[in-house]
Amino acid sequence: MSDVSDNNDELVAGIFGGLEYGIAELKRREFRPWHRPRKQFVRREQWAKQVRGLYADRPPTDPLRYLGLPGTDLIDLRYLHDEVCRPADRPLIFLGFNSEAQPNSPARDELNISLYEVGRLPNVQQRQSDVIHDDFRRISDESSIAWKRARAIGPFDVVNLDLCDGLASDSPTIRQSIYDALGQVTALQSHSLTPWLLLITTRIGPRMFDPNAEAAILQRFRDNVGTCDGFIEECQQHLGLNATAIEPSTCSDLDYLKLMIVALGKWLAELVQASRSSQVVLASTLGYRVVKSAPCEDLVSIALRCEPIFSRPANALSPTPPQPFDECKTAKRIVRRAARRKDIDSILKADSDVHEGLVVEMEGLLTAARYDVERYRPWLESLDSGL
Repeated sequence: MSDVSDNNDELVAGIFGGLEYGIAELKRREFRPWHRPRKQFVRREQWAKQVRGLYADRPPTDPLRYLGLPGTDLIDLRYLHDEVCRPADRPLIFLGFNSEAQPNSPARDELNISLYEVGRLPNVQQRQSDVIHDDFRRISDESSIAWKRARAIGPFDVVNLDLCDGLASDSPTIRQSIYDALGQVTALQSHSLTPWLLLITTRIGPRMFDPNAEAAILQRFRDNVGTCDGFIEECQQHLGLNATAIEPSTCSDLDYLKLMIVALGKWLAELVQASRSSQVVLASTLGYRVVKSAPCEDLVSIALRCEPIFSRPANALSPTPPQPFDECKTAKRIVRRAARRKDIDSILKADSDVHEGLVVEMEGLLTAARYDVERYRPWLESLDSGL
């Protein structure tokens, strides 16, 4: 790691004055939204399950290469290491972006300690892994450190973009937008020889997207309405949407949610396929409410499984281009998979055992990350829903 020297114990001591740093940290660290049980549900029921599926036929020597946006406590990496890598003795190599952890800031100090702790886990390839203090969008600049590090480590098995705002909140006209970064990453991923996951967490709701970006993404949906046989019927049957008449500015929040999950899935699938012929499947969609009064989920976590397609000419002396990918088939499959969306809030309210299991898991992760776990349950009880 570029920010963690070989003598990590000296680094820790230099920041916190020796082994007493842990007590000081426990007193001042506050719990964050990603420590809630519903976020742990996403880690357990979507991320870990989908990542395990990638390795069903791959030897344990194949590393898990991970690109993400971790918090300073690296909870996501700790969990995936324990649930996916440690049981199979699989190496873990990661590259993270954290714009909060600027040099000489408390956040950077916390991140350095977490990097030290995670680097000591048995399956982490410490020298090849890092979290850099930069915005993920910088990856679109081919002269940036962000891009050079991604190119050196990638392609990745998991690209996990856990965004605080909407995936399409940037104006398409700005330089180094989230769209440019996604395009750069999916181009890098076109070199992958094995299936990989694109995990996207985003807010969804009226006025949460840039209007021009929203229009461009919705055009993928409208194109299918006009050209894809059976697409209209699939939307009506599985989502209850009138695809020919739905208007984003006036439809209900629930219909908007359904519409945008399909449109985002279509856009992301086409983005992946633009650089490499691939089968893209909407593997899982989970959601919950950030705003308690929201009539439906206003944050979703989407898992797309991307499998490269290899084809060779039937006659090498008379090669012909491969058959065009069946975009309509992908679109209808996305509609059917979008209908399987799970509302995490409803699940946890209905099943106290599941909720308790997630709380226990979080207590273990928080303890490893130096939080005062005695304060965790009182903190949950202070929240509006406790979820």
